[in-house]
Amino acid sequence: MLLQRVLTAIPLAIGIIWIILFQPSNVFFWLTMVIASLAGYEWAKLAGLKTAGQIVYLVLVCAIVWVIMNHAGQYMQLYIYAAVIWWFAICLYLFKARPGKASSKLSPLKLLAGILVIPAAVFAMNAIHMQHNGAEWLLYGLVLVWVADSGAYFSGKRFGRNKLAPAISPGKTREGLYGAVAAVCIYSAIAAYYFGLDIPDTTRLLLLAVVLTLVSVAGDLYESVLKREHGVKDSGAILPGHGGILDRIDSVLAAMPVFMVGRELLLQPVFNV
Repeated sequence: MLLQRVLTAIPLAIGIIWIILFQPSNVFFWLTMVIASLAGYEWAKLAGLKTAGQIVYLVLVCAIVWVIMNHAGQYMQLYIYAAVIWWFAICLYLFKARPGKASSKLSPLKLLAGILVIPAAVFAMNAIHMQHNGAEWLLYGLVLVWVADSGAYFSGKRFGRNKLAPAISPGKTREGLYGAVAAVCIYSAIAAYYFGLDIPDTTRLLLLAVVLTLVSVAGDLYESVLKREHGVKDSGAILPGHGGILDRIDSVLAAMPVFMVGRELLLQPVFNV
C-alpha cells in the first residue's frame, strides 16, 4: 500500500509543481478546473447524489468557477471571505460533532457547502498564483499542508496517546496535532530564511502557519464526517493507494482561502518582495 501511494504521489507532485512554477497562470487555472470538477463529483456523492446528479453538480461547480473568474471577478473576494467564515465555523462545530448514522439520503446543506468551499479554494489559489512571486508562495502554502499532514502522522504514530476527535477520526491524536504545528513552524522558519524575511515578517508568517495548520486539520476532519455519514472509507478511487481527489485535497480546500485572507491581513508586504 505504501509503495502504491508513493508511486502515485511522486509523478502527481512533480507535474503539479512544474505547472505552478513554470507555466503561466492560464495553464494553472485549467489544472485547478480539472481538480475542482473531480472534487465536485466526489463531494456530490458524499452529499447523497447519484451518478447523473453528480455530473450535474460537477458542471455547476465548474460553471461557478468559470463565470466568476472570467466575467464577475468582483465577487471572488466575497466568495473567499465567505469560505473563511465557513471553515472557522466548522472548527467550532467539530468540537461537538458526532457524525450521524451512515445514510445515502440527500443533504442540501452539504451540497451548498461544496458549492462554497470548492470554488473558493480555486479562486484563492489562482489569485495567489497571479501575484508577484505568487507561484513560490502558493507552493509554500501547498507544501505547508503536506508538512502538517506528515508531521501529524509521524508524531501521532510515535507519541499518540490522547484522541483528538474519536467520534470522527479515531486515528488522529492531540500529540499528532502538536507534531503538525511543530513541523510547520520549522518549515516556515526555513521558508522565511529562504525568502529573506525580517523578524516581524517571520513572526507573522509563523502565526499564519499555525492558523493554517489548525484549519487544514479541520478540513480533514470535516471530510471524515462526510464519509462517515455516507458510510464510505474513501471519497473515490481515482488515485491508487490514496482514494479519491477529496481524500488528498480536503485540507487544501480549507487552508487556501484562509491563506489568501491571511496574506491580505498579515503578509501583503511580504508578497511584494
